[in-house]
Amino acid sequence: MKFSIIVPVYNVEKYVGSCLESILKQDYTNFEVIIVNDGSCDGSEEIIEQYIQVDARFVQYKKTNGGLSDARNYGVKKATGDYLIFVDSDDTIHPSLLSTLNQIIEKDKAPDLIRYQLVLRYDENSQERLCPGKQFHNQRGFEAFKELIQESFFEPAWLYAYRKKFYNRYHFRFEKGKYHEDFGLLPYVVLKAKTVSAINFYGYYYLIRKDSITTSQDQSKRKKRVYDVLDLYDLLKVTITNDKDLTLEEKKFVYSYLANALLKKGKDLDPNELNSYIRELKKRQIALDLQETSFLHRIKRWLVQHFMKFYILYLGK
Repeated sequence: MKFSIIVPVYNVEKYVGSCLESILKQDYTNFEVIIVNDGSCDGSEEIIEQYIQVDARFVQYKKTNGGLSDARNYGVKKATGDYLIFVDSDDTIHPSLLSTLNQIIEKDKAPDLIRYQLVLRYDENSQERLCPGKQFHNQRGFEAFKELIQESFFEPAWLYAYRKKFYNRYHFRFEKGKYHEDFGLLPYVVLKAKTVSAINFYGYYYLIRKDSITTSQDQSKRKKRVYDVLDLYDLLKVTITNDKDLTLEEKKFVYSYLANALLKKGKDLDPNELNSYIRELKKRQIALDLQETSFLHRIKRWLVQHFMKFYILYLGK
């Protein structure tokens, strides 16, 4: 079984060496590393070249800067492996990730998706925190979706291995130029999978650094992240609505998930900017998409319909 590890790189000379080193140290050898140099103008390329010279499995593709989504999509086109793995260039992976995945692939008869567990690493103090998640084997996509979204509304692309034939069959692509690009794709990928396995293996080490996109306190960037999620919601809503393989009840469940994600994201906005965002949510009538399967759900839906700002600021998780 061959793995294609796709590593987008853009101006991360401080971190990319550690990332590539963690891949080089894998105890499973049948893999390729597709390094997409997305227009770096720092010392990243020199570091990449060192690994290319040491190991022929490491290949660099250079392109003009197009953002993370564009780099990932580019890497998928170059991949020749049986499974795809995305690794961000400031993160690292466990030395036994690939060998563990290979065992699961053999045991579970090549599932479309395999999810592993996350370790958070903090750049400023070198501390680590385990983030335990669900565990199951060979669940149907919708059933897996119901379990996984209890953990997070925003599942990251780098926490999964994707069977390439499955990935290419549906022409999955990350939306270019958007923050939270994973939100625009991962829910649908999980839903379309015939089989999903989630394993108890801490395989991915995510670095939390002060200067990253996700931790930036720059208000304009925070606002863009929120409205990008709104744009991605619009695209996902159409995709889910037009999918003939999903039942009406399944679609209703997904709509409720999407509506909750929008409510949660509103917390990232400055209170003065929240009114405009709420007007956009009301245009989309997201309150009507919230499930009413219990008394508490009905109360929540009523609150969102009539006191959305209060709900977002004080009651939403």
